[in-house]
Amino acid sequence: MQNLDHDVVIVGAGPAGLSAAQMLGRARRRALVLDSGNPRNRFAEHMHAVVGFDGTAPAELRRRGRVEAEAYGVGFRTARVERVGDIDGGLEVVLAGDEERITTRALLIATGVTDHLPDIPGLAERWGRTVLHCPYCHGWEVRDRRIGVLATSPMSLHQIELLRQWTPEVVAFTAAAGELGDDVDERLRARGIRIVTPPVVAVTGPDDAADVADDAAIGSVVTADGQHIAIDAIFTGGRLEPHDGFVADLDLARADGPVGSFIAVDAAGATSHPRVWAAGNVVAPMANVPLSMGAGSMAGAAVNGALVALDAAAAVERRRGHAADWEARYAETDRVWSGRVNETTSTVIAELEAAGSLTPTTALDLGCGEGGDALWLASRGWSVTGIDLSPTAVARARAAARSAQLDATFVASEIDAAELGEFDLVTTSFLHSWDPEFSRIPLLRAALRHVAPGGRLLVVSHAGGPPPEAGAGEAQDGEAHEHPPFPTPGAEPGNPDAYEHPPFPTPAEERAALDLDPAVWVVEREEIVERREVRERSTPAASTPAASRPPHLLDGILLLHRLP
Repeated sequence: MQNLDHDVVIVGAGPAGLSAAQMLGRARRRALVLDSGNPRNRFAEHMHAVVGFDGTAPAELRRRGRVEAEAYGVGFRTARVERVGDIDGGLEVVLAGDEERITTRALLIATGVTDHLPDIPGLAERWGRTVLHCPYCHGWEVRDRRIGVLATSPMSLHQIELLRQWTPEVVAFTAAAGELGDDVDERLRARGIRIVTPPVVAVTGPDDAADVADDAAIGSVVTADGQHIAIDAIFTGGRLEPHDGFVADLDLARADGPVGSFIAVDAAGATSHPRVWAAGNVVAPMANVPLSMGAGSMAGAAVNGALVALDAAAAVERRRGHAADWEARYAETDRVWSGRVNETTSTVIAELEAAGSLTPTTALDLGCGEGGDALWLASRGWSVTGIDLSPTAVARARAAARSAQLDATFVASEIDAAELGEFDLVTTSFLHSWDPEFSRIPLLRAALRHVAPGGRLLVVSHAGGPPPEAGAGEAQDGEAHEHPPFPTPGAEPGNPDAYEHPPFPTPAEERAALDLDPAVWVVEREEIVERREVRERSTPAASTPAASRPPHLLDGILLLHRLP
């Protein structure tokens, strides 16, 4: 998988974006929020109908939300996005200005909308204070006052009738609504709503209701025929413009509705693009703060769920590829390993046997390869099972066991997938990989499950030391042991730098990662030892030139005893 800058980039830091950020931060995703600093509700002094935050300033909600998200590791930047495009394995977000590029696995759009008010003098100056749009957000604060409703389309009729719930004094300015029809006209008048049909040309008066006495009108609406109609607040609805132009290159599906065209999303905020989600007013312009918060939370969870699925698919592909690579390594040659037991493994086991603390009974060798360690154990009287993910390696081990008439069974399987029962001795030697994503810890945890009460787990690993130089045309040991070289992708054959491996953890680091229960496990040995071993696959040691032998190398030993 390509190494991208972020798991998720969230564009927009309003209620939807912050809720998504919190969900993704808590899900331990690498999330970045890009905030242009111009939220839709920045004109309002207080929020209402937001449980637990009633009367809170929108800026305070954003401040708290950012602090909370940052506590979960979410990053924030002040930036405006210019455009977004597809790249291999993700998306590229291009910032306005210097055109900085940010890569991400997923994108969540929460940029909201702009309310374009009718071009009438006095409206924009009072927007969010005495020029309002949502009865549920602001109706209580102007209850029982003189409320005007400036219609902008036939849809405004709902707003006109709705506001009658908050006050008996409603004035409807209906020029932009067209002909009402007799039944609508009758219904409005029956509710005591005053209908004014001439177009509105201006709104006058103080900018803020606090500037006037409680019993005085805060201003007036001026109509084309010269009327000045006193009001305390005026509700209207502007043209809604979603902030989604920066994703135009993605050609997202859209949904056309009564208030315009918006990005089409499902209930979880998924768009028509598999890596893009959207939430809040940018897709639901009529949603209030709680609805936007809920949509952002749902979209954040949906993004994480999608990434979990992608992670699982990638892990399966990596696992299959890892097994295929090992199988190819074994299949391309008659023999990969020397066939001898590992020196450190045999030394530790022989010492335990000599001390009388280990008696040959049942043993399991994990990652047995072509069977060198397992066959050595069988030759000493152990009933041995060996397991390896390469069928070719296992077939060679079986053939060797039959030829030597040894009690050894070999299984071709992934180590952590096999159900093999419990054994008195479980061994694993040099269970390493050239794959940077590989971790031994899950496999060692699987090994622990196979140790019978009173039994032991012996883990022998590489613990550092420089690999021998890789000569051109000569099979060399890339891990300072018998391992054949595994070239780094893109490296030229014969280049000594081509044979690289991730850092090897120490036995102490691996023991700590296993988080052993001290009531169950005793650490008998945890050390790094030096050994000298001829690196050669099939030639007897005596015939190996000294110059081709590896230098003294370091092996890690972790010997665990499971209490009876």
